[in-house]
Amino acid sequence: MNLAIPISDYRLIDHEDYEPASAVGENLTRKWAHEKNYLKGSASDWLPTIDAAFRSLRDECQKAGWDGPGSLAISDQAIAITEKVVGVLFRLVPKGLPAPDIIPEADGEICLRWVVDTEQELSISIGAHGKINFAGQFGREGGIHGWQPLDTTNPTALDRSLQEIAKYVARLFPPIVGRRPA
Repeated sequence: MNLAIPISDYRLIDHEDYEPASAVGENLTRKWAHEKNYLKGSASDWLPTIDAAFRSLRDECQKAGWDGPGSLAISDQAIAITEKVVGVLFRLVPKGLPAPDIIPEADGEICLRWVVDTEQELSISIGAHGKINFAGQFGREGGIHGWQPLDTTNPTALDRSLQEIAKYVARLFPPIVGRRPA
């Protein structure tokens, strides 16, 4: 049996000259290649959690008054746009970042929120209107707020419009010195 042992955060399997010596080694090589960027509890596994949150939104928030008198229904269109935004952000943010909280809002929008502590957070609100509203605090670095249009019919334009948001999310979670990148 072939076995690769991590040595000082360096896996033998990552070495360019490594070749498995058996079928078991080949299977391990394929498995590691498939999962080397997969980190539990991180951006690598957002999608199952996010899918469950969207199912809850559909079940609980699609009728007016879901959050008391005057609250607007979360529309299928708002959910569909938010799903597209999440998919793009999932690809754009560095691996290892936590998934956002998904919060339905009484005005019919959906909030994606990342929180580090009381002085560091980013929230983006997405509705059926085709724009994204955002606000963030970055501790001593200050804060940001604004809005920008979203074109969910054009994948290239959507990627481009969310690149800045992805940078803000990454800014909340700087790399830890000594941690090997995913």
